[in-house]
Amino acid sequence: MEGRDIRILRLTLSLIIAWIPSLGGAAPLQTISAADLLRDHWTGGLIANSAFTPPPDAAAEHGPFLGTLSLTETEMTIKPRPLTSRSVLGRDPGLFPGVSISFFTYHGDLVPFTQEVIRYGSVGSGRSYWDMIVQPGRVWSEAGDGEWSRAAFPFALVNSIEGETHNGLATFLYKAGKVSNLRFQVVQQTAPFYVKDYFLAAALVPASLAARDTHSAAQIEALTRDYEASLADAVPVADWRELEAKVGAATLLGFDGRMPVRDIVLAGLDYQGTFYLKECVSAAGPLPWCDRARFGVWSATKALANETALLRLAEKYGPTVFELKIKDFVPELTGHAEWDNVRFQDAIDMATGVGAGSAEIEHNDISDGYLTDDYSTWYEARSVQEKLAALVKAGRAYPWGPGKVARYRDQDMFLLGVAMNNFLKSKEGATADLWSLLEKEVFAPIGIRYAPINRTVEHDGGPGQPLMAYGYYPTIADMVRIARLYQNGGKQGDNQILYAPRVALLLPKPDLIGLPTGERLTFGQTTYTNAFWVVPYRSKGGCEIYYPRMVGWGGNIVALLPNGMTGIRLAKSDESASHAEVDTAGMATVADRLHDVCH
Repeated sequence: MEGRDIRILRLTLSLIIAWIPSLGGAAPLQTISAADLLRDHWTGGLIANSAFTPPPDAAAEHGPFLGTLSLTETEMTIKPRPLTSRSVLGRDPGLFPGVSISFFTYHGDLVPFTQEVIRYGSVGSGRSYWDMIVQPGRVWSEAGDGEWSRAAFPFALVNSIEGETHNGLATFLYKAGKVSNLRFQVVQQTAPFYVKDYFLAAALVPASLAARDTHSAAQIEALTRDYEASLADAVPVADWRELEAKVGAATLLGFDGRMPVRDIVLAGLDYQGTFYLKECVSAAGPLPWCDRARFGVWSATKALANETALLRLAEKYGPTVFELKIKDFVPELTGHAEWDNVRFQDAIDMATGVGAGSAEIEHNDISDGYLTDDYSTWYEARSVQEKLAALVKAGRAYPWGPGKVARYRDQDMFLLGVAMNNFLKSKEGATADLWSLLEKEVFAPIGIRYAPINRTVEHDGGPGQPLMAYGYYPTIADMVRIARLYQNGGKQGDNQILYAPRVALLLPKPDLIGLPTGERLTFGQTTYTNAFWVVPYRSKGGCEIYYPRMVGWGGNIVALLPNGMTGIRLAKSDESASHAEVDTAGMATVADRLHDVCH
């Protein structure tokens, strides 16, 4: 999300040094013993991330793991301490959630039954603020642990109304019918919003195996097939140093541009079929399993998901979907004349002509009226009906009408998602679901097997409406795959998935497209169109091109660079760096060195 007030407390390097022995001068603890995991209490801090991964002399696990790990809500040791608030929307962000997680093992991998958001705090369980997402890890054994095997996995603390991730690692012991406590640490995050602090955390969590697990053989077979497919479709990820060896280190200088190193979570370049990972850092060393980790990318969701869904509908049902009136598919807008002429196209362009900002357009400020006093009412609303009611109550018509001026509003992107969902139901029946369409008809064909997104929290316990404005949690590979789909003209092989004429309009070209935003970066003004922020680049060769970027709060960027390259940077900026968080001139310059954009 962009344009937020600068109100976030930065976690300073001195606090990290004070808490992590490896940075403070003392010899770091590199291992977690079995006794550490079996003890009753522990209140320590971070250690090197490598302690959560198999050591070089690790042996195979003694046996498979199949079961549900039940965790106890636990006080976290947090730095900086105390958190700015121990009560956010009535929940406590200082508590680790008491979730239940089901796993099975596959050739040494610890595989969760689901990579969807495991709801806990957002649905009122316990007192913790947090929900959780779990990713695949590993199982192994170590000498001296007796009959115990070890398991470890990456995870992220999230909340279903927000969009950031607090990424961490966890480990536990297991043997027949028994598990140890779970030890975890949170070591990295994308930019926060309601939980203001940049924080690190660790704790020992009491754990047990669920008394009765009813996992059928058929269920495990289906989960195994999905996991095998995800491995088969893996995007090659290589170290940045391999790219330096291939093209020369000087060619890649300046890729991160003006973004402060302390704010970067990860960065890299998709080039000639391989994603080269430049950095994937954390407060406790490189983040293990970075290619498996999921990251909250905030408003990059608008392009990754909302625009992608719209272009799928256009390909499937024809380009008339761009001209559909939103009010025809959202009955709650009846009687509100400001919405009468707003099309699907206007919403994806952030040009509904409805908002709460000033009626002046001289400065072309896309953020005018974005985070007004009524934003929190909509943001905190849980159900789809509550969100629509807040949206309708707060909206008023601008004098220029729809399609003319860009004004940034998460509400409009959410509304478009509701309208598209209802349009799909009108075509395919009441059980049709927009996110399921994305999963089956877009994501699965390009190799994305898991696609967690935040949804509204419904009173009847239903699945809810995908937020679509933010809340998608992709992996690096997921972002690469979606970017490649666009770079390939919306095609996967011979399968045209997205509406080709619109994709062609978006890709890098010498012609400016989009509505003015008022934002000026290194090479000129940014424009906005179809959920993409379009920026110019002037080559030393004398030509100018414009290329689209998916952008999210904190400096999350997926840049569709010329000649099929894609630059990715995830970050946690507080936007104090004079637009450094969204400037991708460095990426474009590197792309130009690799393949002259003038030819």
